[in-house]
Amino acid sequence: MRVAVVDDEIEAIRTLRDLLALSADSLGISVTVDGFSDSASFLSAFSPDSYQIVFLDIYIDETDGLELARKIRGTSESTMIIFCTTSRENMPEAFRFHAFDYLVKPISQERVTTLLADAEKVLPELTKYISFSSNRQEIRLPLSELVWTQSQGHYLHIKARSGEEYTTRMTTKEFLGSVNGDKRFLIINKGIVVNMDQIRRIEKGSCSLTDGTSFPIKVREAGQIEQQWQNYMFDQLREGQK
Repeated sequence: MRVAVVDDEIEAIRTLRDLLALSADSLGISVTVDGFSDSASFLSAFSPDSYQIVFLDIYIDETDGLELARKIRGTSESTMIIFCTTSRENMPEAFRFHAFDYLVKPISQERVTTLLADAEKVLPELTKYISFSSNRQEIRLPLSELVWTQSQGHYLHIKARSGEEYTTRMTTKEFLGSVNGDKRFLIINKGIVVNMDQIRRIEKGSCSLTDGTSFPIKVREAGQIEQQWQNYMFDQLREGQK
C-alpha cells in the first residue's frame, strides 16, 4: 500500500509516518509512506496509480488542502483522501470530495490503526490494476480509471480518464484475461471494449462515453448490448442501496 502525507509541517509528516509504520506492523500490512511539505511537489509526483491513500492537511502553503483534494478528484475518483487538521470547521466541505475520513490533530495511535484496518477492507476493490508496458514505461492503471480499449493488429490502445492514451502490445483477449472477468468491461464491437461505468448513453447504434468518444456498436447485437449495460447499472444502483 502506497501512502502520501501532504503537510507543510515536517514534524507532522514524521509523526504520521511513525504512526502509520507502527499501525501497519501491528496489522501485518506493508505500507510505503512518502511525505510532501508543499502542494507543488506532491502534484508533480501524483498520478491515479501512484498512491492508494493521501493524507491532506487542510492548511498547506498557497494551495489549501481542499483545493488540492479538488485537483486529486479531477484526476482520480479511486484515490482515498483522508484529511488531517487542527479544526473541525472544514469537515462538511471536506466530505464533498468523498473523503474517507477526517482526523483532528493530535492523532492517536489507536485511531490510525483503526483507520488503516478499515481502509484495507475497502482498498482491494479500489486498487484493481492492469499492468502493461507503453513507450518503454511500465504502467499500472487502476481499472476504475480506464475508459475504453481498442485493438489494432497486435496492439491495444487504452484511454484513461485523465486523458492519457497508451499503446501496448496486447490483444483484446489478453486484456480481458488480465482483468480477470471484471464485469464492468463490455465488448461493444470487434476489438472495442468499454468500461460501463464510463458510458454516457447508448442510442442509434452508438455508444457515447464520458471522455467524449463515441463508438459504433454491433448492429445485430445492439439490443443485447444496451440491455447488458442497463442490467449492470441496475445492479450497481442496487448494491449502492444496501
